[in-house]
Amino acid sequence: MARKTLSVCGCSLTDYLYTHSDFNSPEVQPLLSKENGDGGVAIGKLVFMEDVQAFTGLDRESILKGMSNGYDISARNVGGPAIAGAINAAQILYAAEADVDFYGLCGDDETGKFIFDCLATTDVKTEHYQTISGPTPCTYVFSDPSWHDGKGERSFVNLLGVAAAEVKDFPGDSFFKGDILWFSATALVPCIHDQLGDLLRRGKKEGKINIVSTVFDFRSEKKSATEPWQLGNADSWQDMDLLIMDKDEALRISGKTDFEEAVQFFTTCGVASFFITCGAKSFLAWSDGRFYSKSNGVLTLPVSALADQDLAEHPERRGDTTGCGDNFAGGIVASLILQMNDGRTQGGFSIMESAAWGAASGGAACFQIGSMYREKARGEKYAVLERYVKAYLA
Repeated sequence: MARKTLSVCGCSLTDYLYTHSDFNSPEVQPLLSKENGDGGVAIGKLVFMEDVQAFTGLDRESILKGMSNGYDISARNVGGPAIAGAINAAQILYAAEADVDFYGLCGDDETGKFIFDCLATTDVKTEHYQTISGPTPCTYVFSDPSWHDGKGERSFVNLLGVAAAEVKDFPGDSFFKGDILWFSATALVPCIHDQLGDLLRRGKKEGKINIVSTVFDFRSEKKSATEPWQLGNADSWQDMDLLIMDKDEALRISGKTDFEEAVQFFTTCGVASFFITCGAKSFLAWSDGRFYSKSNGVLTLPVSALADQDLAEHPERRGDTTGCGDNFAGGIVASLILQMNDGRTQGGFSIMESAAWGAASGGAACFQIGSMYREKARGEKYAVLERYVKAYLA
């Protein structure tokens, strides 16, 4: 069987993690958004540092001090939905006949060197991860562990850095050599996002699998707090084999204010299948039969009960929720490679197997600080996730 390749393009950066925020505190409250798109920090969402500075009239250090409640950085880790998902996929596929090839933009600074040093400990291929002059993108992640009745929640403040650069012919022809083309969090890499429709169309013409996973699109939100976010071209839905979103993103991409109406929109817009996460709650999955086997309507699927049990029994092992959704998506995509290596093809993929790897990956991410699990040896994370997957499918 020919070796499979997963081509991943999208957002990569360094996360600076603050794990002692209190979103109800008097230090944080003045920094929070009052209405969508006003530039304030939004709980559970991403905003840009420049907009927070304009909203608050404060400099970067004052904002960081307020949002962190005066605590120092707890950790620094590789982050960004695309690279985090790619790392998780590579860790799952460590023994499979598969390559994970990452396409992104990195700055020529110490932060960029940190990312490459971390990636050197993984199987993610970085020959197409371009280094250009300028600052490496970064996100300040503020976690309030008491939010959502102790489930925790985060807020993200992003510096685009070189991700805002106009890079011609990116990600380039080699990207389309992949068997699966994964476009992840492209809203944070404008030179990819603004041509997403054309990239998806080319992928379908070349017979590839197209997967899109989204991120809070603050550029679109700034333009209009009511108009649907742009995701490719008007007819790009039919070019998406799988769309992965969270609840807020599903609402804004569909342009609906009612979640049930948003879900219904995605069953009729032309995408072949989707997953919609809802934080620490059950997630939704659906397929019309073209990609996964046809689902019996929209499925409501649980998160990993065993991961929740482990977390309850070992609270001292709790990390933060940063990267849970990114790892969830990586688990889903990796499962497709595993299924392809088992001989399955489009129309016959198992949505439950993908759900199991997604739920396992999202649950396991709660035991680490930041998006990247740092393995001591190849196969370590696979063993952790396999236990959760088997329990999920039992």
